[in-house]
Amino acid sequence: MISKKDKLIEEAQRLALRGQLDKAIKLYLQVVSLDPAAINHRQRLAELLLKSGRTEDSRTEFETIGTYYSSHGFYLKAIAVYKKLQMLFPEDISITLNLAGLNEKNGLLANALAEYKLVYEYHEKNSETDEALKILDKMQRADMQNVGIKLKLAEAYFQAGRTKESYAVFGRLATLLQERRDTAAFQKIAARIQQLFPEKTEFMFEILSEQVAGGNVASAVTGLQALLKHSPRDRRLWVLIIEAYRKLGQPEWVTISCQHFLRFFPEDVTARMWMIGCLVAGKDVQGAQSLLNQYEKSLLAVSATELMEVYRALEQLDPINLGILEGHKRACDAAGNKAGSAELDHKILSLKAVSGSQTPEPSVDIAEPLTELENSEQLISVEALSEEANAAPIDFLPSETDLQQPEPDLSFSESLGIFSEPEDEIEIEIEVDDDSELGFIPEEEAAVIVEDDWLDSVGEIFDAIAATPRSVKFGSDLENSDAQSHYDLGVAFKEMGLYDEAINEFRHASGATDRKVECLVLQGACLRDKGDLVTSENMLRSLLKPGLTLEDSCSVKYELALTCERAAKGEEAARLLAEIDASNPGFRDVQKRLNAAGIAASLDFSDEELQGFELM
Repeated sequence: MISKKDKLIEEAQRLALRGQLDKAIKLYLQVVSLDPAAINHRQRLAELLLKSGRTEDSRTEFETIGTYYSSHGFYLKAIAVYKKLQMLFPEDISITLNLAGLNEKNGLLANALAEYKLVYEYHEKNSETDEALKILDKMQRADMQNVGIKLKLAEAYFQAGRTKESYAVFGRLATLLQERRDTAAFQKIAARIQQLFPEKTEFMFEILSEQVAGGNVASAVTGLQALLKHSPRDRRLWVLIIEAYRKLGQPEWVTISCQHFLRFFPEDVTARMWMIGCLVAGKDVQGAQSLLNQYEKSLLAVSATELMEVYRALEQLDPINLGILEGHKRACDAAGNKAGSAELDHKILSLKAVSGSQTPEPSVDIAEPLTELENSEQLISVEALSEEANAAPIDFLPSETDLQQPEPDLSFSESLGIFSEPEDEIEIEIEVDDDSELGFIPEEEAAVIVEDDWLDSVGEIFDAIAATPRSVKFGSDLENSDAQSHYDLGVAFKEMGLYDEAINEFRHASGATDRKVECLVLQGACLRDKGDLVTSENMLRSLLKPGLTLEDSCSVKYELALTCERAAKGEEAARLLAEIDASNPGFRDVQKRLNAAGIAASLDFSDEELQGFELM
């Protein structure tokens, strides 16, 4: 038995075909009242309302459909609905903002950025600065790797007087460019920061500190090398690069960095501890123990717990070394570790009873190492040059390639020799690859760089967002998930009658080679449905070439047949449908269309055939 809803739908369709829109609308209203989830019938209602001139009522229905799709996770269908609404109500910026958010949720960043840009331009045009900045911030959060958006946001913040936010965004942009090793762009950003924030003299150090803290250590090393080349006596830089090498798991380069650090800061207790740790990591028990004997008192005063760990590691390397055991005990006593101290007492007494040996007390803690060690032939030297001579570069910090295969092989005497006080006139240079050196820009040069059409370039980069979206992949680089999203969105646009938008999405999706023909066929169908029969026919005919699969060949012929029907080429349409039926029986509704064409043909009598017939 036919249900009430089905009867209403049947009658509504009949009335709509007759052009009785108001009556059809009343019936569809009853249908959606009986079944609110009947989205396809609600869409038909919205279209009829629009066709009858009831635009606001149509909007209500479309928004209900969009909300339904969005709340049920059908974001692509929701995007198509709101795109339809955007075309109907282009001045309502809330629709565009909603559309941007839906595209972002579905991972269509290029589409999202293009919509966000429309919202930004709306607020900017209406001098709504705070709202415009909020949209720019949304854009840069949606695509954290987009240089143009970050640049635009940083400049916009500065123009709005929000200098703190501007500086923060400029810093993130500089970090991004430094990580990419885009030296030319980085130089411009550095110059711009110097120009806008002359009081911020340490922005590069801040950037590199954030990188090391955030785990992006490898990128930070190159920048730190460049800073050390200019400021080798900056203690913070040495601490930071040593920490970077420690995080990279490069003990050899930690050792080398500690050596040079201690040339400038021989009293630095932290660096002494790091240096000893390097020797322990290299299993140089004698070297570590000698430095501990020399500097134990100062180390105990700073960090007895850390020193205890160092002695514990040495004890694992040499478990019957009385000097190590006694040093370990002193560290435990200083750290308040009574249990550990008692255990070590027992080990020391047992070992002394067996060997009868005695160990010397650690030497007095001194600030300067012995003179004869300074003159050792194995000292790591830094060449002192007169003012007339050129400085010879010393490659004591590794390039990225060096990090893979470090080579230092330090002896104990070399380790001790690092504590020699550098002479005032000593100049240290670090050999860094030219293409990775960041360097600094003198203030007089910074102004010149910034004047190079800087703000014009900001606008050009930002304006290119909609035209050349960075986040969309094309051709062979298009990922399957991206292709599927574009394809599904194209289908949704086609169903909503948004043929230009559908064609654009199918073009993107056609980059995936396994569905290229399918996407081209759908573009031809969209051209036909939007009324461009000539272009549709030409495009579909161009696809009929040898080498197509049976399925693709039938799809092309089917859409071409529909186009021919629309162009009043019935015979050719019937021929194409017959070819499909012969090669692939059951394909879509081909048999039904052939039957309908046969009935029409049987009723199509010629004038000669009609002669002799009389009306009764």
